[in-house]
Order: sequence, then C-alpha cells, then structure tokens
Amino acid sequence: MPPLWRIQELLELTDEHPSGLRYINKDKPVNRLHKCTGYYLVSIDAEVYQAHRIVYYLRTGECPDSCSISHHSSNVDKDNRQELYKSWISRPHKRKESWSWN
Repeated sequence: MPPLWRIQELLELTDEHPSGLRYINKDKPVNRLHKCTGYYLVSIDAEVYQAHRIVYYLRTGECPDSCSISHHSSNVDKDNRQELYKSWISRPHKRKESWSWN
C-alpha cells in the first residue's frame, strides 16, 4: 500500500460514485470494476489496489495492510460509500514438511 500522503495527492473521497473515490487531477470517479469479483480497482504508481481498501485508508488514516477490509453482508453491490469493516487476517505459519513415498 502506498503511503497515505501519496494517495491524498491523487485521490479524494466522494459520495457521488459507488467506488467512493475520485481522481483529483482528472476530476472523474474511479470506475474500473472487476467483472468477476464486483470490486472497484484503482491504479496508483503502476500498482493496482482494491478501491475499498483505499477508501478505508483515507477515512481512518489506518493502513489496511495487516487486515482484511469487508463490506457489510447486506451491501451486495460492494458500494464503498457505505460502512466498511476491518478484520484481522490469520496467516498460516510456514513450515517445512518432508515427504516420503515409502
């Protein structure tokens, strides 16, 4: 995730579009929608991010790198203008496993 100051240079929150984001210099909303997942995507410095994670970061100032950001179960359209929830990601420990065919 880019630093918050970099995101604030490029994007701002908006209630005018379901992605919840607008490009500052272009004065147009973020409208790139992933057809399979239904999530809005935004490109920042040649990296693609899910827009709801950027919206959460801009709203709270809290970097979402170590957690999962979710839409409420009633938000089937994944409208980022509605409330977003944080949950911790459980990451499995890497372990060595030895395999034997005998």
